[in-house]
Amino acid sequence: MKNVRSGKYAIRDFISSSPHYWPTLDRAFKNLFFGLIMFFPGLYLASIDLPGTPSYLAQIRVSGTPMVVGGILIVFGCIGFAIGLKGTVRKGKNAIDLKISAKGLTVRGGDEIPWDSISHVTSIQYYNWAAIQAMWDRADLNCALVVHFKEPLDISRLKTKDGAPQLKINVFRYPAVDYKPLYEWVIAEFERRGISVDMKRKTKET
Repeated sequence: MKNVRSGKYAIRDFISSSPHYWPTLDRAFKNLFFGLIMFFPGLYLASIDLPGTPSYLAQIRVSGTPMVVGGILIVFGCIGFAIGLKGTVRKGKNAIDLKISAKGLTVRGGDEIPWDSISHVTSIQYYNWAAIQAMWDRADLNCALVVHFKEPLDISRLKTKDGAPQLKINVFRYPAVDYKPLYEWVIAEFERRGISVDMKRKTKET
């Protein structure tokens, strides 16, 4: 495979490592910290009569808003920790997201996919316009590839949608500044081998 240079070193494959998930763990910690700061004071305010609030509706707004926002941040913080911790323990073949060779693709678990088994590919670029972007990081690549097959293969994580077998390859957590050139090279390699690539944009509200 051709080396794709980024910065001071050459990136050859999408192979996950612990540093890729450190930003996720950092965001999870911040979500939990600010969530707890907002949730428990809101819970306390909800349990007492607030002076200077002329109506019950006003009291609900004063106490309920921080409780709801804090609860959301706590939930996303827990999810972020689960994702981050799970990602940091990926090792060996399980750390592989995508490797390309003359024979085809190698994906998570070391499963190999021959070029001639692929019918087409969908490239997905995710965007987020949510008011609270609890787990989103613009510095991440935030992309995925859906590989569609001509017929079912004996590989893990294979799914069937609308009667057609496919495999989704997530490359969300890779830093875009380093891995965007590699991602673009992968798209070009599919096209060079006569495999059509559909480009899609989707929102991811998390």
